Amino acid sequence: MSHAALLYFALVTSVMGLSGCAGSSARASNPLEFAPDAFVRELRLRVPDIPEALATSPYVLDEKIVARAEAYLMQAPNGPPRVQALVDFLSEPIPVGLGLVYDWSATGGAALTVERGRGNCVSLAAVLVALGRGMDWPIYFAQARTRRPQTQEFEDVTALSDHMVVLIVPKTFKMAVDFTGLLDEVGHIRPINDLEAYAHMLNNISAQSLMSADQASTDSQWKASVSGFKLVTRIDPKLGRAWNNLGIALTRLAKFDEAREAYQRAVELNTAFGSAERNLTMMETRLLGTKMLGDAAEQSSLPEQAQFPE
Repeated sequence: MSHAALLYFALVTSVMGLSGCAGSSARASNPLEFAPDAFVRELRLRVPDIPEALATSPYVLDEKIVARAEAYLMQAPNGPPRVQALVDFLSEPIPVGLGLVYDWSATGGAALTVERGRGNCVSLAAVLVALGRGMDWPIYFAQARTRRPQTQEFEDVTALSDHMVVLIVPKTFKMAVDFTGLLDEVGHIRPINDLEAYAHMLNNISAQSLMSADQASTDSQWKASVSGFKLVTRIDPKLGRAWNNLGIALTRLAKFDEAREAYQRAVELNTAFGSAERNLTMMETRLLGTKMLGDAAEQSSLPEQAQFPE
């Protein structure tokens, strides 16, 4: 695939909730953006016992990579063309650019994505934000709710994906950068802060650790995913999709009371696509059938629905 066909960008005339984000004085206290040290401090306040390997900002790149990007951008005039040049730099073949390719299954921070040479929307957004922040751009994460979610099947779970985009909002224009060309299908764009974006990233990683086309996940893998989803809910207690995914994992481990609580929390948070309500109803129906009919209970063939952005 040529780099020209890999990444896309679109101009957005207005972005809800971003007024006041463009000026330098506003950025000083902007709740959407955390300097690396502040990111780690806030993360440790929310999760004091977070593993050391996870207690770091995933939105930082080596200064040499940022300098390469700056040099590449000098060929483009200011404004939207310079944004397009930065997007091109991500996929421009090495040694000119980073040579990144799109991979739905690869989630990670900026440095890991560059090392891998591939990543999904969450990962590519992390790289773009890291580069933009390194050049002092006003650049932020946003969650884009698509009208039709993308789906992936594994075991008897349907994984529903919406979308992560990047917002760039200097004084003279506002732009949304999209990595898959789905922006024309987006119904709503909501800016999110760096900690929320990190919660999305870890939610992806926990979910994708279960997704294998070759074999079913083991109990130990489901237990590990429970730990992962619980960590996500501590970082961002309002991330309904993580509560929904936690409910699925707990159900697989036959921890139905805990799963019920997780699903109910997801329902309260109004998760996308109605997945939590559906999964809770399915679990209760199966439990009722098992109680009434024992081992002869007919099990529903409908898959559960996990949720994470691509």
